[in-house]
Amino acid sequence: MAGLKGRVAVVTGGGTGIGAGIVRRLGADGCRLIVSASHSMAGADQLRDELRTNGVEIETVRADLRDPDAARAVVATAVETYGRLDILVNNAGFTLDEAFLSGTTERWQDVFNINLMSMLAGSQDAARHMVEQGSGRIINISSVHGMVHMPGHVIYGATKGGINGFTRALAIELAPHGVTCNVIAPGAIQVDRYASQNLDPDVIGAAIPMGRVGQPSEIAAAVAYLASDEAAYVSGEILYVDGALTSRMALDVRVESGPDAV
Repeated sequence: MAGLKGRVAVVTGGGTGIGAGIVRRLGADGCRLIVSASHSMAGADQLRDELRTNGVEIETVRADLRDPDAARAVVATAVETYGRLDILVNNAGFTLDEAFLSGTTERWQDVFNINLMSMLAGSQDAARHMVEQGSGRIINISSVHGMVHMPGHVIYGATKGGINGFTRALAIELAPHGVTCNVIAPGAIQVDRYASQNLDPDVIGAAIPMGRVGQPSEIAAAVAYLASDEAAYVSGEILYVDGALTSRMALDVRVESGPDAV
């Protein structure tokens, strides 16, 4: 995307899947990068080495985002390394799939800390730098589960709904300072866990109006747009990248038209 060359971007959870796709795209667009990871640290380091051979300025940092202060440390690393911060992509997340009645508050707290509290902490410190600069982009990766729901995703859905509300409210506060805040809500995106969990992308795709699952590069393209000057007047928005999944009525019942139709 034109205009991103030289800008400093932080991507959390950038070692695999959607995060790795975002890192590749921003690196290709000329951003200088700080990439955090935890369990996927090996993937982040491998991606770092690959992109460096292509001339990308990139550093990786280990961050366990169960501790919100770790997100603050990632932001601080970007400022210490490059002297500024232009783009924060809060991508790191944890999917919890369990019945609500079987859950524990300890488990819930971990999910809230990773998915939401660390996002708040990192965004606060990033926003302070961006306000001082007079410009910046905060892009939060949510999910369609922040809008539509299914059994087993009560806590996960609560965190994603929280991301949506947080981002829209923050956009109002930061708008006077030239800082935009937006959400990208991916639908079914083909990532490594599909194979590890024996999930068939073709079966999942058949349930999506577009007839396929998405790719990390398609989320990355949305990030690049929202990070660019072309999106300078876009703030407080939730961009669903889901192949029209959330647009379709779940109860697909058709009735014949006519005077007796109900």
